[in-house]
Amino acid sequence: MKSHKTRLTILFSFLCILFCILIGRVVFLTFWNEREVVLKTGDRIMRGAIYDRRGIELAMTVDSATIGIYPANIYDPNFTAVQLAPYLDMSPEKIEAMIREKSRYFLLKREIDESLGNKIMELSLPGVRREKEYKRVYPHGNLASSLVGFTGMDDDRALSGLEVQYNQELMTPTESDSSRGSNLHLTIDGLIQYKLEKALGKRFEETGSKKAIGILMDINTGKILASASFPAFDPNQYNESGEDSHTNWAIRHVYEPGSTMKIFLASVLFNENLIRPDEKFHCPGYVELGKTKIKCTNAHGHLNLEEILQYSCNVGIIKASQRIPEALLYDYMKKFQFGEKTGFLPNESVGYFPPLKKWTPATSMFMAIGQGISVTPIQLVASAASVVNGGRMLTPRVVSHFSDSYGAILHEFKTQESPIGIREYTTEKILRAMTRVVQSGTGKNAYIQEYSIAGKTGTGQKAISGKGYVEGLWSASFLGFFPAERPKIVGLILFDEPKGGTHSGGGLAAPVFKEVVENIIPIIEQGERTLNVSLKHFQRKNLKGTNVGEIPNLIGKSKREALEILRPSGIPVKFHGSGFCYEQEPDPGKKIGDGRLNLYFK
Repeated sequence: MKSHKTRLTILFSFLCILFCILIGRVVFLTFWNEREVVLKTGDRIMRGAIYDRRGIELAMTVDSATIGIYPANIYDPNFTAVQLAPYLDMSPEKIEAMIREKSRYFLLKREIDESLGNKIMELSLPGVRREKEYKRVYPHGNLASSLVGFTGMDDDRALSGLEVQYNQELMTPTESDSSRGSNLHLTIDGLIQYKLEKALGKRFEETGSKKAIGILMDINTGKILASASFPAFDPNQYNESGEDSHTNWAIRHVYEPGSTMKIFLASVLFNENLIRPDEKFHCPGYVELGKTKIKCTNAHGHLNLEEILQYSCNVGIIKASQRIPEALLYDYMKKFQFGEKTGFLPNESVGYFPPLKKWTPATSMFMAIGQGISVTPIQLVASAASVVNGGRMLTPRVVSHFSDSYGAILHEFKTQESPIGIREYTTEKILRAMTRVVQSGTGKNAYIQEYSIAGKTGTGQKAISGKGYVEGLWSASFLGFFPAERPKIVGLILFDEPKGGTHSGGGLAAPVFKEVVENIIPIIEQGERTLNVSLKHFQRKNLKGTNVGEIPNLIGKSKREALEILRPSGIPVKFHGSGFCYEQEPDPGKKIGDGRLNLYFK
C-alpha cells in the first residue's frame, strides 16, 4: 500500500513538473520571444531622408509592420489562415501550409502597411504577432532612381547609389535627435528631373535604344540639376528589374564622344592663336589618314573654324588640328581631365586617353573627330562647362548638405575647381560657333525661336573589341548650353545603339534637348523663387525645406530651444559656436524667404 502511494506521489510530481515546463514554454513563446523582437527593432535608428533641393522627398523611412507566427500556439491553422489571407495578399492555402510545415517562430509577411498590422491585431488570433519595423519608401518611384539608389528590405542595408555612398551618415544619429540619422539634401531639382526623364524616357522607348542618358549641370557651380538614366526602375520594387536598370549610366557608360570632341580641339586652336579668324580649310568631302578614308556628309568647300563647327566638318577639323603640337594638345586634354575620373561618385568609370608615348601622327587627327578616345557622360559635361565658364574645371556634385530632423544644417559641401586658362576670346568664339550649329547647322532641331541655345551634335559608330567599328551600331548625342549669350546650364542627351529611323545626334538627341529646355525655361528663369512651386506630380503634405515666413526672436536661447521653436517652420539653420544665442542673421521679424538662418552662440 505504501509502495503504491509512493508511486502515485512520484507520478503526480512528474506530471506537475511536465505541466510547469509546458506552461513555461508557452510563456516563453508568447512573451519572451516577442519581447526579444521588440527590443531588437526598438533599438534601431530611423534612416535619414533624401530630399531634392526643393524639399521634395526622394527617399524616406516609414513605420511598417511584419506579421510573425508561433505555430505551437495555433490550434486551428485553417481558421487562422482564412482570417489572415485578405490582409496579406496571400492565399489561405499557402498560409495554412506554412503554419503546418514550420514548428518554430517565423515571419509570415514583412513590411506591410502599419494600418493593416493594426487591423490584424484586432482579430486577436492566438499565435499571431506583429513586429514593428522601418520600411524605406521612394514616394516618386523611378524619379532619379539610378542616382538615389535603394536599400534592401532592412532599411539599414543600402544596396546602390547615394544610399550606399552616404549610408553611414544616413544611419548615424545626430546630436539633436538620437533616434534618427542625418537627412541628405541634393542639388537635384525634382521638377527639372521629371521633365528630363519624361522627354528622354519617351524617346528611349520609341527608338528601342540600349541606353539613354541625360544630364543637366549648373555651369558656374558644378551642381547637378538633373541626371537621368534609362532603362529605369522603381526602387520600391527593385527585385523586378535587372542590373542594367539599376546602373547609373551617367557615370558608368564609356563611349567615344564623336563630333562633340570638336569643340575641345577648336578651343585649343582659338586659345593658342594657332589659326587666323578668317583662315579657311578646304573640304572635298573626305580625307585619307593612312589606309582609312574619313568622310564628311558633304563636300563643304572652304570653311573657317567657326563654320567647321557649325557644319560638323570632319575634314576641316582634322586639317586644322594638325596646327596643334602634340605635347600642347596632350597638356590641354589633361587639363580637361580626359582619361580621368571627375570625382563625382565613387563607382565612376574612367574613359580612355592614350599616354603621349603611344601617340602616332594620326592620333590627334582621329581625336579631333572623337575617335581613339573615350569618355563618360558626366566627364564630357564637366569638361565642356570649363570651355564656357571662364576656364574653371569643376568637380560635379549632387549633394548640397546634411541636416538633422529639425532642419539644422550639419555639413555643407563645397565645389572644387581648378583653372585651365581658357580666355574670354576663346569662349566667345566657341559660343558663337555653337549658336550657329543650332541656328542653321547640324543642331537645328534644337532651335527655339524665343530662346537662344548653343550646342554641338555628336554621331559616332561604335567600336567592338577585336572587330573595330561596326556598321549599324551608333551613338547619338547633343551637348547643349543655354542661354547661349551667357550660359547657365550645360546639358547632354545621349542615345546608345538606337534602332531604326535616324541615328544622328542632330536628328535624335537635339529634339529631346529642345523639348527639355522648353519645359524647364520657366523653372530656370525664375530661379530660387520657384522653390515653393508645387506641381501635382510632387504634392506631399508637410514637405520639409519649403521655407517661408518671419523669423522668431531666438536671442538668449540654447541650441535645443532654438531647434524646438524652428522645427514647425522647417527653416534651415546653421549654428556658430556654443552656449546661448547672442546674435542672429537675418534679424527677428525679417522674412526668411528661401534663405538660411545663421545663429551665433557664446
